[in-house]
This record gives sequence, structure tokens and C-alpha cells, in this order.
Amino acid sequence: MALQITDVTIKNYKSCINTRLQLSALTPLVGYNNAGKSNCLSALQWLLRKSSLSEQDFNDPTSPIEVEADIHGVSQTLLDNMPDKQKKSIEKYVDNGVLSIRRIQLVPADKAADIKLSIKDPATSQWVVNPTGIDNAINALLPEPIRIGAMENAAEDASKSKNTTTIGKLLAQFIEPVRQAHEKDLNTHLSEVSRRISSDGDMRFGEFSNIDTNVNAKVTELFPGMSVKLHFETPTIDELIKAGTLKVFEGQGDGRDFTSYGHGAQRSIQMALVQYLAEVKRNVPDLTTLLLIDEPELYLHPFAIEQVREALTSLSNSGYQVVITTHSAQMVTPELAETTLLMRKNDQQGTYTRLRLADAIQKVVPNSVHQMEQLFSLSHSTQVLFAENVVLTEGKTELRLLPFLFKKASSKTMGQEKRALVAQSGVNDTKKSLEILAAMDLPAKAICDLDYGLTGAIRDGFVGATSPEVLAIKSRLAQIAPANNITLNGIGLPKNSNHCTAAQAFEILANDAVAKPEIQSLHNVLKAQGIWLWTLGAIEAHIGTQSKDESAWAQFKNDVNQNGLAATCPDHQSILDLVEWIRN
Repeated sequence: MALQITDVTIKNYKSCINTRLQLSALTPLVGYNNAGKSNCLSALQWLLRKSSLSEQDFNDPTSPIEVEADIHGVSQTLLDNMPDKQKKSIEKYVDNGVLSIRRIQLVPADKAADIKLSIKDPATSQWVVNPTGIDNAINALLPEPIRIGAMENAAEDASKSKNTTTIGKLLAQFIEPVRQAHEKDLNTHLSEVSRRISSDGDMRFGEFSNIDTNVNAKVTELFPGMSVKLHFETPTIDELIKAGTLKVFEGQGDGRDFTSYGHGAQRSIQMALVQYLAEVKRNVPDLTTLLLIDEPELYLHPFAIEQVREALTSLSNSGYQVVITTHSAQMVTPELAETTLLMRKNDQQGTYTRLRLADAIQKVVPNSVHQMEQLFSLSHSTQVLFAENVVLTEGKTELRLLPFLFKKASSKTMGQEKRALVAQSGVNDTKKSLEILAAMDLPAKAICDLDYGLTGAIRDGFVGATSPEVLAIKSRLAQIAPANNITLNGIGLPKNSNHCTAAQAFEILANDAVAKPEIQSLHNVLKAQGIWLWTLGAIEAHIGTQSKDESAWAQFKNDVNQNGLAATCPDHQSILDLVEWIRN
């Protein structure tokens, strides 16, 4: 595998009391404001490039700050390509391609020289403090990280050529081909400049000599025998290129300074540099550079967000490991959702991560590719990653209308209450989906049609096949079947026929006076376990729509807006009860 930082532990750094991060090639950190996402990026940056941290960086000033990480993919080929001294510094500490490092600062404002980097000895499992050459070896293994803040350093990052900035990294990519192509010509011109402005130039400008003469007249009075000459150092090719910056042009006007533009323009240019960096790095073998970006989507148009996301994905496959913070579902594809880290914070734990979707799936259905494919629908709804509560549903009508009904009943949107409405790939996934979300510490509830109560709920163990409610409902169904042309299967449940579909049969059953109390009892049993059963068969019967299409849903919304929920829905009380159940 490519060189990659994987397991990271951050202790006592700002809100990170004891935070674990499991990083992949491209890792989005998702969480509400002030959850500590940016603190995690800063801690990663500090691990690789030490600086003295102040008291405000310590969660507890009486305890040290520690950041520990495993670096995977340290291959023998990679070691052999390092300078001999650096290779010898770390080679014996590599175990099956893994190197473990830890940086500690004991007290606030400690001297940089006293902030040590330790490395774990796999032979003893003990930390070796500051072995000779370790900092230089890690610098060679993992180059200077690029850190792009949410906005505060956009101007510096996109307009100043430093080796820690995006433009600096870009310039580093093409400085060598520029030198190879133009070094002779540039050196000729630079030499001509040096001859005219340096103190020993043979073609110095006459004005410099006049100044020298006048100044030396004064110097000799104070220090006989001493003289001075004006001298201007001529930059090298590298220095010229590294001094590069950006000027922004509009139309035919003069170029303007980057900082004179608004945040939207600044961020767009900044992310354009990231996109171009992805282009020049594509398929170029290199060591891994850590790219840390706060909210890359900030101020960008939705289509631009997608472009930036794809550029970051490309970079993660071309010599960069990317960690971003984001508040945008657009930045998280279904493929990324499985390894996205859900960041949370409370007073006891500080900043912490919930179990990743990929790990939760593996925990609930280990080594089951078929189940993972079925449950992949969870990752397709990136709302899961941005919510505090999840409502699962199988029907299209619920997906279209439940947010509307929720707001009508509660005067709040589901988003305002941090609730996500997620479509399942099928009702058969109900139990597994609930278990996966529970493993992620995400409270979840499910909404199902009546038939689930007599089929899937029994299969999934939510209700027994011989429970009084199930036996009573099946008995009544057998009694009313002949008069209603209902065909039953081998276990006494409706099946499709030319005279009556299974869905129609369940609606007939739901409206039977004898069956109603038993159905309500079954509904209560499942509701106590986080499953809402539509007692009239499906949602359409409760709200009074005759079909499941956009036209019917639009007409329903219009009727509710004009006439109100009570006048439009045949069973509006069940909708109110459902919304109350979701909110509690």
C-alpha cells in the first residue's frame, strides 16, 4: 500500500482529551461547529512539524500533549531510496511496513528543542525518545504538510510561495523543468544584472560609484583606511521562482492583489490551485504529503464543490493523503461515506469519533459481501453522517412527504431537529440497518408497512410467530379471505392473484373491525422496539392518496396547504402520532 498515516491518538490538545482517528487515503471529518475537527488537523500538522504550543493549546496545562500515529506502507524500496543516515535512523524500527511515532510537549511554551519525537521499538514495544536523526528521517519520509485553513490564510496560501502553501508546492513541481530548460539563458541574464549591481561588478552603474565616493568621504573621517560599497545580491534561479506569487486579472485591466477580492473569489482561486495540483501530480510516483484542508467547500458554487471533491480524490491517489473537515454532504460520496469520521464532543470525552460506517457494517455482518452490498444504501444517504437521529423507511411516498408532514405537524423541519430520513434498499434490511446505526451510536427508528409486522418482524425476532397478536390476525385473515377473493399462501398470508393483490388484501384486513384491535396491539409491540407499523396497510391509506407518483404527492401538498392536515388526511391523527414518536 502507499505510505499512509492510519491510527492516530491525540491527547490533551485543546478539545482532544483522548481522540482516536482512523485515517484513510481521503478522510472527511464531519461534525457540528465546535466539535474539534480543526483541532484534529492542527494536531496532525504538529506531529510532523513541531512548534512550541502555548497554554491555550493544552486542555489541561498540568499534563503533556501527546500525538501518536502509525505510518503504514514503509516498504523496503522506500527505505532504500532514503539517504543512508536517515535510513539507518528508522530502518530497525519498521515492523512489517509499519512505523509508530509519538510527539510529546510536556509543558506550555516549552522550548522547541525540548519537544521530542519518539519512535516505538517493535522488539521491546517501548518508546525510544529522540533517537539520532529521527526528525530528519521523518522529514524525508513525510514531507512538510500543506495546511489550508477555512479562510483566514487563503491569501497567504494562494499568493505566497512558501513550501507549506499550495502555490509553493505547485512551484516545487515545475521548478526543475524550468531550470533544465532555461538555466543557461537565465544565468546569462542574472550574471549581467550582477555585473551592474554587485559590489565587485565590472559594469557597475555610475550612480553607485558616486554614492560610494560621497559616503566614503564621511567614513574616512571617522575610520581612516575603511571604505564601503553598495551591494545588491542577485537572486538565484530557485529564489526567483520561489518568490512567485499570483496577480488576479479581470478583462484588460491591471492585475490586482489577491487579497483585494472577496472571500468567494479567494476561495475559488485557492481551490483551483488544489485542482491543478491534482492534475500535475496525477500518476507521478512520490512520497506521501499530508494535505489538511478546513471546509474546502466554503463559498463555492455546488458544481465547483464537486470539482474540488474530485480533485482531492485524485490527489489521494497520487502521492497525497488528504484529511478534510466539511459541513457539505456534497463533499462525501457514497464511497467516502464508509470511512468518513463522525466527530462529536461532550464535557466528559472532549472530541471523539463515532464508529465508522464501514466498521459498523463489519461488526454487524462480518465478512458478508452480500449484506454489505444490501446495506450500502446507508452510505448513499450522506444525511446519515450529518444527523443526530435517523429515520429509516422503505417507501417512496414517505421519502417525498414525511419531511413535509413533519414540518406541518411540528412547525420545524427534520433538519432543524438534526434528523435524517434515509431510504433502505428493502424492508429486509430493517434489522441490520438498525443494528449498524446502533453500533455507530446513532439513534434510529424505522417505518414499515403492515405486511412487515407479519413477515419480516417475525423473521427478525421483533415479534414471535406464535404471539397472540400474530395468531389472532392470521385467524381473522383466514375468515375474511373467501368473501373478499383473497388468496393465501402456505403460511396464511395474502399473495397476489387476478382478483386481489397482496397490498389490497392487507388494506382489507386493516379495515376489518375485528382485526383492528389486534393490529393496533402488534403496532404497539413493534413501536416499543423502534419500529412504526402503518396500521392501515401503508402511508397512502392514512393520508388519502390513491397513487405513488409525483403528481399525487404534489396534489396532496397543495391540498394540505389550502385545507389543512385534518381536512386532507382520512387519518390525520396517526400522522401527528408518528411525528411525536419520531421526536421523542
